[in-house]
Amino acid sequence: MPVVPLRPAAAALVLVLAGPAQAAEPPPDAVPLPPEAALACAAARYRGAALRLEPRAGGLVQELRWLTPAGNVLRITLTGPGCRFLEVHGVGQTEARIPPGNRP
Repeated sequence: MPVVPLRPAAAALVLVLAGPAQAAEPPPDAVPLPPEAALACAAARYRGAALRLEPRAGGLVQELRWLTPAGNVLRITLTGPGCRFLEVHGVGQTEARIPPGNRP
């Protein structure tokens, strides 16, 4: 079957219908994670530093922007209890990851 290129208007319509990306939903048993704990969780798993931290879902989820040593930015969403990583998006996750045996 031949591939038919989309016209610009059709491509824009596809993007509009697809809608924005949905944020991570907290699991039913989620509990609020204090900002200090969210930062400690991220620092224990990824090399780098926090750029921004914002509460989401009424405080049940913490969303971080994390700058890796290579200059990439990861978007990390966490919740409690403990360090429950809901999502991690961005280039350079593997390179920034601290292996389990090397964690502080």
